[in-house]
Amino acid sequence: MSRPKRNLFRLLSALALVLALAAPVFAQAQFDKAEFAARRARLLDQIADGVAVVFAGDAHVHAVKFRQSPDFYYLTGVEEPGAILLLVGKTRQSIVFAERRPKWKVRVEGPGLLETENAADAYGLTHVLPREEFLNVFGLAAKLAQKFYVPLSAPDTLQFSRGEAEEFERELSTHPLYSYTPAAKQAVKRLHELYPALPLSDVNALLDKLRFVKTPYEIERMRRSGQIGAEGMKAAMRGTHAGEYEYEVEAAARFAQTKLGARGDAFTPIVASGPNTVVWHYERNSRQMQAGEVVLMDYGADFEYYESDITRTWPVSGTFTPEQERMYRCILEARASLIAAIKPGVTLGQLQDVAEAVYTKHGFRQEFLALGRYVGHYVGLSVHDVGSDALATGVALQPGVVFNVEPIIEFPAKKIHMRLEDTILVTATGAENLTAGVPADLDAVYALVKQKGVE
Repeated sequence: MSRPKRNLFRLLSALALVLALAAPVFAQAQFDKAEFAARRARLLDQIADGVAVVFAGDAHVHAVKFRQSPDFYYLTGVEEPGAILLLVGKTRQSIVFAERRPKWKVRVEGPGLLETENAADAYGLTHVLPREEFLNVFGLAAKLAQKFYVPLSAPDTLQFSRGEAEEFERELSTHPLYSYTPAAKQAVKRLHELYPALPLSDVNALLDKLRFVKTPYEIERMRRSGQIGAEGMKAAMRGTHAGEYEYEVEAAARFAQTKLGARGDAFTPIVASGPNTVVWHYERNSRQMQAGEVVLMDYGADFEYYESDITRTWPVSGTFTPEQERMYRCILEARASLIAAIKPGVTLGQLQDVAEAVYTKHGFRQEFLALGRYVGHYVGLSVHDVGSDALATGVALQPGVVFNVEPIIEFPAKKIHMRLEDTILVTATGAENLTAGVPADLDAVYALVKQKGVE
């Protein structure tokens, strides 16, 4: 090849590389209204004798973007705060009631659902109506119904399962200076007072069964969430060194995830070093890391409302001490054994037995038992997704379920806690690690830490 042609080839190759790096590999996928219509249809099949009401999340004043309630989003795909979904079993109608925004609010915040042209068609809904019309329409629907399906348990959130949300609500209710009743419970109470003849049934129980097994549409989003989360974790691990602050590790991961199209964090980032590792949900991320310590990061991406959840533990100085390595090798083998054991028909109890055998082999059985034989939780629209509250040992996994494998070992008195965590999809024949893009094997971890980090 002549020199001019060789130079042109190099230039074109370099340009192709630049374009590849700049390409939106994880760009937002197109909204599919048929997917959400199918979900509503499955719920309508189960409430043929009644009407169901599902509430959207409320607007907030926090310095983060609004994120819709998982249940409401699952059924509608609508990101409108304060909206109400009414499902009528007999007529199979799906109606969303939304706020009618005054002109000043449209100017400040942009148009809402009611100000959007052809909103009902865009989302595959029967109607989109002003919120002030809800009681009149509900009254008509109630005449056709034998039962009223409402959320009788707390709605889950991005970060908390239903059970955890219930606990949070109980804590608020014990405040000595004011009484607190969740808005959804107030709404259900009022509707029941208006129509006391309709017996109440928990719509959340039906939604949990629907949400437990992910559709292909959901799996694709969870797969992309896992890929993005893995890239974020790798960015956090690169260049770790003594003197670095925990928040610098957090910043590197968040930068990488945001650049790749993450909607936001799957939960508040946990970057715990040294003695902070024993605080499971440590969130301050303000300590300066020291030589000889380990740092643990628990983090994930929110991609189009679907979450990944990854934990890695690695040495601040680049290599573990012999004691640290012995602990790490135990959870590393437990992680691999759990992933290898996951397949349709396997129960949580069987996974716990697999993990216990590994902990026993490494001499850490008592530490595993002290943790209640914990091995992980479900993940999906919430990072502690439906199913995580019960975690019944006899419930069998099935294709489409996503379970987070999370082996842990800790010695609180020694101020050290290690864990590894990956988001695992149950397939027809076994398991797919959606977060396999970030290494866990020792040599690969050591090599990654030595690479140059984000500056």
